Amino acid sequence: MDYAICLLFDSDTESAFTNIINEIADSGAGRYMIDTKIPPHITIALFQTEQIESIIEVVSKNIAGFSPEKIAWASLGVFVPQCIFAAPVMDEYLRNACIVANRLAAPFSRPGDDGHYLPNHWVPHTALAVKLTSEGLRKAFDIALQQFTFIQGRSTRLMLAECNPFREVQIWNLG
Repeated sequence: MDYAICLLFDSDTESAFTNIINEIADSGAGRYMIDTKIPPHITIALFQTEQIESIIEVVSKNIAGFSPEKIAWASLGVFVPQCIFAAPVMDEYLRNACIVANRLAAPFSRPGDDGHYLPNHWVPHTALAVKLTSEGLRKAFDIALQQFTFIQGRSTRLMLAECNPFREVQIWNLG
């Protein structure tokens, strides 16, 4: 089973992203984020495991290794052909969060998504729409161009989630 460790944001930041996600969904470009109730986030580790209780235990014991911190989103990006995202500025905080999350999960898991969420192979992003058609991607990008501006926010929680379908497993408060 695929699982992800994700950073979640303060309410103002979550609201800013949710507004863009809703505009994209309302346009008909793609509703997956809304229909599956995936909150705005940055995935910092993605892995496969059958030992989820061990992951919960090790993250709970080491939650102090994650702190609330400022995050700045300065640009838009796409994973062609089916995802549009807001790109945070890569900084030491994000780099270290990815390293720590992957180190904690490693003894109990295998890398997921061909290792694309491992340190030095990871493109941090906050998805605005996923599972898009080519036409949906164009429409979503047009909307995001109109709606997105520089966003300065803060990570406040860490989430462990099951992927495909999305299911929240555990949330920890940071700090």
